[in-house]
Amino acid sequence: MHWYTYVRVVLEILVAVGTLAVAVLAIWGQKIRSVLAPPKLVIEPHNLSGDPTVLRQLDNPQAPGMRVMYYHLKVVNKRPWLPVSSCRVVLKGLTKRGPDNLFHPVTMPVPLQFVWAPAEITPPTVTITKEHVLDFGRIVEGGKCFQPVLYSYLNNFQGFVRPGEAVRYQLEIQAADFTSPRHHVFEVAWDGQWSHVPEEMLKHLTIREL
Repeated sequence: MHWYTYVRVVLEILVAVGTLAVAVLAIWGQKIRSVLAPPKLVIEPHNLSGDPTVLRQLDNPQAPGMRVMYYHLKVVNKRPWLPVSSCRVVLKGLTKRGPDNLFHPVTMPVPLQFVWAPAEITPPTVTITKEHVLDFGRIVEGGKCFQPVLYSYLNNFQGFVRPGEAVRYQLEIQAADFTSPRHHVFEVAWDGQWSHVPEEMLKHLTIREL
């Protein structure tokens, strides 16, 4: 058998293997990619200086609105070639600063889910390809506390931040094929003062990632 015959046989084998590989990738490509490089979602700050907003009454839009300062985080997909479906962010735990300036665990029997932004049109779970913004918390003019934005609250919920207090929130990403390998922790401290100007409000309410 001449050398070019061997070359032809090798090329035919390579073509067959390549055709098979293309078929496999077409059918199981995303599954293979998810095994070799699984989804990677992280929570990052989006707007921790505050977003001044005025909430209007839907039944009376001419009435003076309620001034609110909103704070946002975002969930970022570090591998956007793997969209992650049925994604939500839950509050898994709380610690609150005590008189000794140490943070102590707060009892929270069940996780509570944060609200995706904009809340008016976004369902409780989303598919994340690149990133999606989350309503982390808000504080109303004349209000008595910083309030994490959750779909529901327990009757004995202790995660509000009142004047002079500081709370650390432990957040977890949950999705169809993904759960955070660790909790993302954000600390909120407030001195009781309020302003509708973000630069001024930064002097009174601070949010930092730990």
